[in-house]
Amino acid sequence: MKNLRLDPAAGANDRQNVKRLKLIAVMAVFFATLLWAYVAIVAPVYGSAGFKLYWPGPLRIAWIFVLALIPATFLPLRLSRPSVLVVWWLYVTVYVPAVMIPCLSLTLTSAELLPLDIAMLASLGFLCHVTAFKVLSLRRMRIGPRLFWSALFLAWAGGLVFVCARFSFSTLLFNLASLFLGGSEYTIRSGFFLQLSQSGRLLGYITGQIGEAIDPFLIAYGMVHKRKWPLAAGIVGQVAIFTVVGAKSIFFSTFFLVIVLWMARRYARNFGIALGSLLIAIVLLSAGVDSYSKTANLSSITTRRTLMDPGLLTGFYYEHYSQAPYAGWSYHFPKPGESILAPPYEIGLVYMGDANIEANANLWAQGFGDFGMSGIAGFTLLLAAMLWIYDSIAARQNREFAIVLVAMQAFAYSNSPPMTVFLTHGGLATALLLWTAPFIRPARVESEAASMR
Repeated sequence: MKNLRLDPAAGANDRQNVKRLKLIAVMAVFFATLLWAYVAIVAPVYGSAGFKLYWPGPLRIAWIFVLALIPATFLPLRLSRPSVLVVWWLYVTVYVPAVMIPCLSLTLTSAELLPLDIAMLASLGFLCHVTAFKVLSLRRMRIGPRLFWSALFLAWAGGLVFVCARFSFSTLLFNLASLFLGGSEYTIRSGFFLQLSQSGRLLGYITGQIGEAIDPFLIAYGMVHKRKWPLAAGIVGQVAIFTVVGAKSIFFSTFFLVIVLWMARRYARNFGIALGSLLIAIVLLSAGVDSYSKTANLSSITTRRTLMDPGLLTGFYYEHYSQAPYAGWSYHFPKPGESILAPPYEIGLVYMGDANIEANANLWAQGFGDFGMSGIAGFTLLLAAMLWIYDSIAARQNREFAIVLVAMQAFAYSNSPPMTVFLTHGGLATALLLWTAPFIRPARVESEAASMR
């Protein structure tokens, strides 16, 4: 009998196919868990906030189930680049909820929602291709460590002084104390918006650069390279920024970055499976805690705010701007004496009854509100270019560090369009910091890249 020789390539393909099937199964459970949480927890408690429940028939449920799972057949299995994290975050926090929730909360038919679903599916598919693009040959800007850290410290300390100087010491102390006394972050946020209207946009830009670029950089550096003082400085900076802006994303940012680093180190080869499993566990654990405490507080923070709000707002934008004129460029460049509501405020007025509510939404919702289907395509292309450039910069740096550093922007993309993330939420600052960071040795970079092939 002839000796049988196993084909290594065939074996590798079989393993990849098994992983793909596991991924599809996990995302099917994720869809079912999210659907259950919406019906059992979110809709009964937050129906007045727009989370209505118009239960569709079984055929329509099966249709959105298939739509939600199609990307699981082509999404990257490995967390090999920072762009993979962004694309996966858009899938679980925007695409799946935007396919599911408008079907449950709005009276639009499947045929009416189909153009939106197809546009998002095509956009997500294109972004998946971007994660495999050959990176650009970008030389790292060489800055000496002493100059780099001195400049970074001055920017960090100067920014915090500028921000805190806009508020009285008693206000900051009260806001800090409220963290431990059960105070509401909405009180802090309303005070910030009031100060923002008086001080101008510069205050908002600086808080965004510190809270979503510089502090995360310090935290990521401290965790990846085991340096205590940058880690401590980044955490202190985030506490200070939270006492000013009251944003939950800032408050939970350190925990979020820890989770991302843990997954990048331990589950990079099976990232989609690990992420889906983690989110299922979080939704179920939040529901269990809320059931015990007879509240919906934890589910509101984790499930509703993070996983369902982007889907609901996408439905609002699509429904409203399918009937109203697109916003276009006019609200960016109003004529003298002209007052035009930007799409987030228009959605706040139409669906929440208050023009002061800023219903910020993701790139596909905002893109449709601005320019219709061409806006969805344009914003997707813009994000693709930004991710390609970031991947190219990250190719010459530590992989884990680059992935953790982009985590805050990944979170922001589920609630903001690309240019807002780029300018206001620290996207540009994050890329510049990664490009100029002087502390990564090329040999380590090459060994990490080889290990992911």
